[in-house]
Amino acid sequence: MHKLITIVLAIALPLGSAVPATAQPVRLEATAFGTQAEVEVRGLSREEATVAARDALHEIFDIGQLLDPDGTIAGGLGILNSTSGVVDLEPRVSNFLRRGLQFCLWTNGAHGPLGGDLYRLWQGAQGEIPNPNDLRDAVIGAQCNAITLTFGEPVIRGQLKPGSRVEAIAMGRGFALDSAADVLIEAGVDNALLEIGGVRRAIGGGPDGQGWLATIPAAPGQDKPMDRIFLRDQALAIAGIQPIKREPVIRLVDQRTGVPATGVVMVATVTEQAMDAEALSASLFVTGLREGQMRLGGLEPRPSVLWLLGLGKGDPLESTFRWSELTRMPRPRH
Repeated sequence: MHKLITIVLAIALPLGSAVPATAQPVRLEATAFGTQAEVEVRGLSREEATVAARDALHEIFDIGQLLDPDGTIAGGLGILNSTSGVVDLEPRVSNFLRRGLQFCLWTNGAHGPLGGDLYRLWQGAQGEIPNPNDLRDAVIGAQCNAITLTFGEPVIRGQLKPGSRVEAIAMGRGFALDSAADVLIEAGVDNALLEIGGVRRAIGGGPDGQGWLATIPAAPGQDKPMDRIFLRDQALAIAGIQPIKREPVIRLVDQRTGVPATGVVMVATVTEQAMDAEALSASLFVTGLREGQMRLGGLEPRPSVLWLLGLGKGDPLESTFRWSELTRMPRPRH
């Protein structure tokens, strides 16, 4: 179970300056989802911003526990995984599962919240190919209909089919950021940045009104960042590369076949909600360029997507969908 390890207050002030209390940016950091979560709030007094940021971090931490697939929190994913019968779901968990199942259906089963056993098999294989029979069973368990949600009052109930396991891989962090963003907005915050392990959700115009600057890092075969963009009331997620140095890369698996995706080096996605951005980046990594472009046409709001195609050796091939519509800094020279 994840533990909230530390909260650090960072006031970004020039040395020796006297800045009005209402103009002081506040950044808090904590541990959630096994990595670092950060919330920066601007435009409020130090006291108001600290309270709002702390509440947002607690929301992220709570959701991290609820979405822990081995957790013991009532109504969480861990209870659903360990119970053969019907489980009363905590409202945030039911919201997560409903949204996750929408992505499962949108991708025709390529990516969704039911791939837990597939990811456990590949993580435990240590570079080898898992047993074919185990893979076949895990693929069946990952199908979109492997969970039943019953919409009752006052709670939604869930039940897994035998052999299925729910996970929040490439979905849960974004969901937590969206919930934390709602906490900030309800507290009157209109300028903030939230991040967990490379997934970002921006509120408002950032430090100078232009937006919150985000760097698309270099992919394998490159020596300089791909792009620098500004997020304004948008979210960014990147699939396929290591978002921060101490965090391992997740081998994203096509849940229809049980085999890790190939041919795509990286996918960066920008849209309004962080869960959508995270799930979309993983989905488009798994489906690849051609199928991904076909599926993007029906989405609203329409996201911006950057694909890098290749095998991780040499310069990858770049393809985009509405990427030019983002506010960007000039690209670094290669």
